[in-house]
Amino acid sequence: MPNRRGTGQDGRPKDYWVTFDQCVSVVGWWHVSPGHWIGPYARSVTLVEKELRNVRQLAWSMIPGGMSLVAASFLGSSWYLAERIRSEALAVGPGPAMPAYDDVQFVGVTPGQVELRAVGDQGALLKPMLCGIAWPGGIGHLGPVASVSGGVVSRPLTVISGSAPAAGQLAALDRSYFLSDPETALGIPVQDVVVPGPLGPLPAWYFPGPGSTFIIGVHGQNGTRKDVLRVIDIVYRMGFPAVAVTYRNDLGATRDPSGYLRYGQTEWSDIEAAVRWSLAQGARSVVLVGQSMGAGVVAAFLKRSSLAPKVARVVLDAPMLDLHAAIDYQVDRHLIPVIGRLPAPLIRTAKRIASARFGVDWAAISYLDETTWLKVPALVTHGDDDPRVPISTSLRLNELEPSLVTFEVFPGAGHLESWNIDRSRYTSLVESFLAPLAS
Repeated sequence: MPNRRGTGQDGRPKDYWVTFDQCVSVVGWWHVSPGHWIGPYARSVTLVEKELRNVRQLAWSMIPGGMSLVAASFLGSSWYLAERIRSEALAVGPGPAMPAYDDVQFVGVTPGQVELRAVGDQGALLKPMLCGIAWPGGIGHLGPVASVSGGVVSRPLTVISGSAPAAGQLAALDRSYFLSDPETALGIPVQDVVVPGPLGPLPAWYFPGPGSTFIIGVHGQNGTRKDVLRVIDIVYRMGFPAVAVTYRNDLGATRDPSGYLRYGQTEWSDIEAAVRWSLAQGARSVVLVGQSMGAGVVAAFLKRSSLAPKVARVVLDAPMLDLHAAIDYQVDRHLIPVIGRLPAPLIRTAKRIASARFGVDWAAISYLDETTWLKVPALVTHGDDDPRVPISTSLRLNELEPSLVTFEVFPGAGHLESWNIDRSRYTSLVESFLAPLAS
């Protein structure tokens, strides 16, 4: 710090050094003479130094409080993120028998064609994909987008059941496509059966067929049996008997004792029950079809069940095999303004809180840490526009088990939309993959 010049007792100029701490508290430039500050406001050096000491003491006393505030903010943010993990990944919310009519509104209706306007953000309405659609009094299938003008989308409509829609009615869009009862939707016979599960009865749809290899469809997080009808439509026509199963926390099934989704940690035993039921019906082997979280349930079954050797092949669509990675993916997709991505220590702490509060065993449901559970050929499909499960999960499984995995990417497909975005290609892949097992 530059020195300031004053006058000594002998009348000659004398230098006095002013410390940085002193300058912090002083406004303007000051000159020093022994025992006095000379400036706009004259003060004694003793008084100023005393005030400076008080300022320093106050500053140091604030540091622990500031650190406590930072720690509290960090912990609060971690706790909030853990709660988001609970509500968005672990909470039980069984899919309803029919989705709510709140996705689109009919603007115009002509024979074989409808005009629709989105209610909120409905990306599926504009995608070149097949969709199921339901409205009060009817169910139908939407074909690819014909035209878009001023926010109004024109698409072909085939009414499957009920009456035709009317302009002004609201409707639901659903990637499951086959929204009516399975016999009507697929045009094939179906039986309502009950699989005896470890926690209680598990409702299922059974599609009898001549083959001795049963196809068992396992839907994803808070989904329904209707989700797997797209695959059952393919395999039944190949001669395979098929079962669309439910498991704990589904509509009509017993709730898991934890009250949460366990990503295979407990659900695998319900799939074991379905395999045992299939064997009792005459199956010699089974193929497990796992969608999203359902793929994790399949992986857990293969890892833990004594009936795993009965599995001949698996079909996995957008497989949720690493909840760690899925949560990190969501964090990356939802950046915070100014801050950007949440700090890694905060995310780790949130996961530890989720473990303590909700009983998440991260190691038990990380199916890519080791993949010895996969001992049979696997067809893995994934859309490259999936907003829920990172495609890197499927890529990693393919890298770890290249001799067993057939991996196919569907450009433009979102979560579980591979069939919808290219029905012909998806059907051909499944048929080719399962052809060696067809009787």
